[in-house]
Amino acid sequence: MCLIVDANRAADTFAAPVSPDAVPVVQWLLRKDGRIVYGGRLTVELFRVEPARRALRELKRAGRAVELDYDAVDSETERVSSTGLCVSDDPHIIAVARVSGARVLFTSDSDLHRDFKNPRLVNGPRGTIYQSAKHADLLRHTAICPGPPSRPGR
Repeated sequence: MCLIVDANRAADTFAAPVSPDAVPVVQWLLRKDGRIVYGGRLTVELFRVEPARRALRELKRAGRAVELDYDAVDSETERVSSTGLCVSDDPHIIAVARVSGARVLFTSDSDLHRDFKNPRLVNGPRGTIYQSAKHADLLRHTAICPGPPSRPGR
């Protein structure tokens, strides 16, 4: 399974000490049960947080984070924006979900909650929101997320 981490939760997840709400996410990554997915403008936002930049680079090397093609996410962001359905200012996060198939989002943005749960924006399956350690049951393995990019010769 893949998780999208919004920039507003990046420091909670990647900076020491990890917030109690993010502890299950970090443990889940260390158990190698799932991956974080990011791309497009979300990459830029996450990489502004130095601990997130370092952690995502390391997770990517370990196959625990997947960086999506920037152009694919950017094109999908334009499609999402053109629908006029977004309440939040985060169509790029909806685009990451649509491009990757990730359906769990860690965010504290209530407008983004509405967008991510809107079946006209995220469907097949619908999106769910991880907000706190109480939602650790959302961190389970599924096969709806892209794997790490294949390497030539493999």
